Amino acid sequence: MVEARWISLLLSLVTLSVAAYDIDCKWKSNITDIEDVAHHKYQVLEECLFYKLTSDADRMQDKSNALMMLPPTVAAGETLEVQVLDGSITEMWMNEVFKEMNINGFLKLSWKDRRLRWNPEEWKTEVLRLKSMGRLWSPDINSDKLQTGSQSTDFVNYHDIQSNYNGNVTARLEFRMKAQCQIDYTEYPNDRKHCCFNLQSNLYKRYVRFIMEHEGAHEMLNTKNTKTNWHIDPMYTWISKMNQENDNRAERLEVCVGVVRKSSTLAVELTLPVLISALILLLAPFFGKFNQQIYVKMFALLLQFLSFQFLAEKTPQLGFGDNIPKIYVFYAFTIGMTVLSLIATVMISAMSRVKRKVPPAHRYTLLASLLNANLCCGSEEEPTTDGTSSKMSQDATSDWLQVHSALNNLSSILLIFIYIIGAIVIAF
Repeated sequence: MVEARWISLLLSLVTLSVAAYDIDCKWKSNITDIEDVAHHKYQVLEECLFYKLTSDADRMQDKSNALMMLPPTVAAGETLEVQVLDGSITEMWMNEVFKEMNINGFLKLSWKDRRLRWNPEEWKTEVLRLKSMGRLWSPDINSDKLQTGSQSTDFVNYHDIQSNYNGNVTARLEFRMKAQCQIDYTEYPNDRKHCCFNLQSNLYKRYVRFIMEHEGAHEMLNTKNTKTNWHIDPMYTWISKMNQENDNRAERLEVCVGVVRKSSTLAVELTLPVLISALILLLAPFFGKFNQQIYVKMFALLLQFLSFQFLAEKTPQLGFGDNIPKIYVFYAFTIGMTVLSLIATVMISAMSRVKRKVPPAHRYTLLASLLNANLCCGSEEEPTTDGTSSKMSQDATSDWLQVHSALNNLSSILLIFIYIIGAIVIAF
């Protein structure tokens, strides 16, 4: 009797164990609404469905673990079309020394897998979520620099893989990449950077073909919620399909981001000193006598050299390459015009100090008096226009002084116009 009881108990336990491990989930036939199924029970249903699909794939491709190890197509010459639905950049930061942009983001991809098909009426669900990417074969889309030691920090991984009952698989391909940047320092400190990296299949180069969801490459990449201290230029931001290098039958994805540095404080810090010195240069002719103008222009030149030294300290460690920033051209142009203006004033001042007994021609004296009275700036002393000074004192220095003052006024006006036009050309 005791042995019979033990045997009966053992049979009951075996029966319960088998019932508990129902790989076909026969209880699914009793489900009327999938929304009413408990969460843990729905997970069991998904496991049963995946086990069924795995078994069918093993028989179809005559290999165990075929769903995990083999691509979905079996015929020779077939290709897998991977549809790029869209992409997003989540975070970016720049390494100024190595000219690399660290980019975090993801792509939403979709492809067909004929092995992931089932009857939704039988299994009561239209979607199968795969909890691990290792349970399903997925396109090996990686960085084209993944195999090099210098790019070991590049990272690509699939997340949120799921399939519908027609075998349409969708997944989010997350990446962390170091993109090489082409930098245009023309508008420094608001310099522009264009950073790109490539994604491609390394094992199935000609097997994986990319299909773009949108025709416009600029529409594929979303950067609205990107965490970065750079201003993203949508005109230079895209995802495009291209051929791989040295193989026109293999495709790759090029992901590019265009950014512009927006540092208003640095821009003011670099431009304000030279603007002040330029203003002093423009106002120097209005300070009156030659000596005063010379001192003002020398002070402006000193201020410009100090400002240029401060600008040089803000230069990137590796320089600007082949680009010459506009602000450097503006600094050099301002210093050059200041030197020319200073040289012209010093030379005219020196000539005005030479004592002359022969007065200038009367028409030159009248023209100089007219220019000094109506142009701008000041004169050394009150003009004498009737030529009597040369007759009474036998000294024409006063008349020549007015001529030299007019020459200085003309040169100052000419240099001012040249400086303004040059500054406009440099700026635009």
